[in-house]
Amino acid sequence: MTDDPRRVDAPRVDARRADAPTGLADLTPTIQAYLMAAHYLGSGGDPVTPGALADRLGASPSSVTEGVRKLAAMGLAEHRPYAPVELTETGRSFAVAMVRRHRILETFLARCLEYPWDEVHAEADALEHVVSDRFVDALDGFLDHPRRDPHGDPIPTRDGRLDQPADVPLDRVPEGGTGVVTRVSDRDNSVLRHLAEIGLRPDSPVGVVSRQVELGIITVTLGGREVPVGTPVAAAVRVRLPSGDDDEVGA
Repeated sequence: MTDDPRRVDAPRVDARRADAPTGLADLTPTIQAYLMAAHYLGSGGDPVTPGALADRLGASPSSVTEGVRKLAAMGLAEHRPYAPVELTETGRSFAVAMVRRHRILETFLARCLEYPWDEVHAEADALEHVVSDRFVDALDGFLDHPRRDPHGDPIPTRDGRLDQPADVPLDRVPEGGTGVVTRVSDRDNSVLRHLAEIGLRPDSPVGVVSRQVELGIITVTLGGREVPVGTPVAAAVRVRLPSGDDDEVGA
């Protein structure tokens, strides 16, 4: 075969990305976990730095460096030295698909198998890497297409749409402020158990009676009673305020 000089301007396939993944089944559980961690950090407004990823994943800096390198080599992320990690469009679509899997599994475990909400996260973590897209779609239909998981987090649609609620952390609501709990963090099981004990769950009306910053205590009204809540616990709770009030607090 003779060389065609016209081929010099033809698109070239990056050798690093010749085996780019086409679906979640092409990704290892580790890569899936990195994508989800990057998505969580980014959606929370935090810079997706290797250090933040290491903290989120409980991994060593050297492991994260190698993990980020693999993401970039697969065309799932972009990273320059001393700059945050940025997921590519492909990386974001895979991350959202993983988030959908995780939250649908959590919903199934809580709603149908009566798992406590402080246990569904770990169980879903184990299951999300082995189930198929078909299984997840079947669960979604079986559950009648839930919009939120047990912790109140929004569940992405099949086409990747993810509607983040407009809410603020409870520890930033001023005295006299009122709202409705939208979601709670699932990072700390002890916090989830405490919230369940005091009845502070998604859709609970809540108001801030007083803020004792020096003591680390916020007193809230909940179910007609006043309840003291530690600021670390309050920081794990997000609240939807009446229209306009969030402009003063900040999201």
